[in-house]
Amino acid sequence: MMMLIAAKLPQKQGMVVFLPATIGGCITDITNEENTVVYTDTFPDGVTIEMPISDFIEAWQTALFFEENEIEFTPEAVPEVQH
Repeated sequence: MMMLIAAKLPQKQGMVVFLPATIGGCITDITNEENTVVYTDTFPDGVTIEMPISDFIEAWQTALFFEENEIEFTPEAVPEVQH
């Protein structure tokens, strides 16, 4: 199963979706500590998201863990998740 991370862009500019395996790193945005700049193969100059760095790191580590361990969820196992 392919895990993805979705995040809001600042100032209601929309959303961005990351493939966790392509993320190279992230830093706190120097102009707004509630935002994170994420660097990926697709966004080598970085893309700023509206999410604190600690929340992004948690989502990134979780996605990598599930991909590495090939854990899959079925609708029956997680009924409250929208499919």
